[in-house]
Amino acid sequence: MLHSPITLGQSGYRPMFRAEEVNRCPGCGGNHWYVGRITAECAFCGSALPIAASGARERGLAWAA
Repeated sequence: MLHSPITLGQSGYRPMFRAEEVNRCPGCGGNHWYVGRITAECAFCGSALPIAASGARERGLAWAA
C-alpha cells in the first residue's frame, strides 16, 4: 500500500467554533459570528466553522426540551 488511511485527529489543523472561547475567523480575523445548530458563520466574510461539541452534548447527555 502506497498511502496510509487518513485518521481524523491526526491529519492536521481543523479550526472549530468553541462557544466558551473567543473565536477569531481564520479567513479575516473577525470575532462576530452567526451561530446555528451545526455551524457558526463569520459576520464579516461568511467563513463557516463547525461547532465543537462540549459539556453534556459531548458525553451524550443532552435532553430534549
